[in-house]
Amino acid sequence: MNDTCKLDFSQMVENLLSGVIILDKRDIVYANSYVYQILQYEANEIKNIDQILHPEYYEVCKERLNRVYNKQETVELMEQRFIQKYGSIINVELFATPYIVDDRIFAQVHFRDISESKQYKKELEHSRYKYRMISENISDIISEVSLEGTILYISPSIKELIGYDAKNLINEPLLHFIHEDDHETVRQLKEQLLNGEKQVTIRYRARKIQGDYVWVESRGKLMHHENNTTVIIDTRNITQRLKTEKLLRQSEKLAVIGELSAGVVHEIKNPLTSIKGFLQLMEAGTIKTEDYISILNIEIERIEQIASDLLGFAKPSEELKPENLEEVLDEVIFLLNAQADKKNIMIEWNKPTKHVPVLGEKTQLKQVFINLIKNAIEASEFNTRIVVKMEEQDNNAIIRIVDQGHGIPEETLSKIGESFFTTKEKGTGLGLMVTHKIIENHKGTIEIESEVGKGSTFTVRLPIFLVNVSA
Repeated sequence: MNDTCKLDFSQMVENLLSGVIILDKRDIVYANSYVYQILQYEANEIKNIDQILHPEYYEVCKERLNRVYNKQETVELMEQRFIQKYGSIINVELFATPYIVDDRIFAQVHFRDISESKQYKKELEHSRYKYRMISENISDIISEVSLEGTILYISPSIKELIGYDAKNLINEPLLHFIHEDDHETVRQLKEQLLNGEKQVTIRYRARKIQGDYVWVESRGKLMHHENNTTVIIDTRNITQRLKTEKLLRQSEKLAVIGELSAGVVHEIKNPLTSIKGFLQLMEAGTIKTEDYISILNIEIERIEQIASDLLGFAKPSEELKPENLEEVLDEVIFLLNAQADKKNIMIEWNKPTKHVPVLGEKTQLKQVFINLIKNAIEASEFNTRIVVKMEEQDNNAIIRIVDQGHGIPEETLSKIGESFFTTKEKGTGLGLMVTHKIIENHKGTIEIESEVGKGSTFTVRLPIFLVNVSA
């Protein structure tokens, strides 16, 4: 190759970020600076292709170069290995084309170092294998879902949960396998993640192959890829946990009923004493019967109301429906007034200016506020007061229960609500744990503020039930 051709060619390729070698048979007549840099040679030190070619590729290289020289073919891209000056091996991807100058055929070889990407791919494949082995051998179901809701991957343990083979769920819409009433809950998971939440946990019913449903809990987080974003979901069966929670609620409810009974008996004794006294007077003929019939009816209605409230609290129900929180708190405070009276504690009930509906289960909501107000009574000194107030804020009902008790030390606050943790000498800790769980299931929160020696404030936040009014 004459000097002019060399100059023209080198100007084109010298600054490429890939290797360019011109071969005359197997001799190197030109190599750009990338070649020397990547192979760690000084300029013009490389004389022959065999000097840098890994021995296992000698025959392949010979066959490919013959196609270039004899048939003037461009030979396809392939991977092979080069040897650096000091013996290290690198992986390269290359192809060769004929390069004709003055009727002479040279081979023009282009290559790039793929060692790092090859190592990365190897590590990636190892990671994929490792995580696939993990996902396929744990009881939790790991899945990857597109933002459009299509299942891209799901671990084999799904078969144990709902009966479907994992391979048959790929490319199927996730919502096809979820109870219709829970579709919005699942959609909200994606929306919350896209709005910045790092991780979102939801509960819903998954459809089994037989057509019945199983309760599951899923935790989702976003996974950002080079060209798209997906949702990685970890799902587990919570059927047994829900049964346990229900039993805990029921046992706590029975315990509360037992404690309430003493107060209820006291409340019933008062009107019974009045009724008995009036009946004795009537029997003796001291008073006219018709003058006191209305009073007797009032006292009997009072007994009926007390019994109805207690039975309503004991009656199990799981149906969520719009409930008037003011009415719930009216009934709770009525039930607990007798217990408060024993310590001469006044329960001050600051009612809202309008009805505040929430979507909930009335018995469970009553259990929450009985637990909280009863705790406030137990924590309070004689001759004090407890304030219960409710207000509306940002589409939430805010209920605050403020006592003038001993207060809770800071190191104890974070533990309240944990299983079997209690500050009471004879308590089990189940009350507040159940309370937290009920509020969580109603998509609400509980916050506690306390100062030792001054008292505590429990703040319950519940989403208001908004009625859609269509034109």
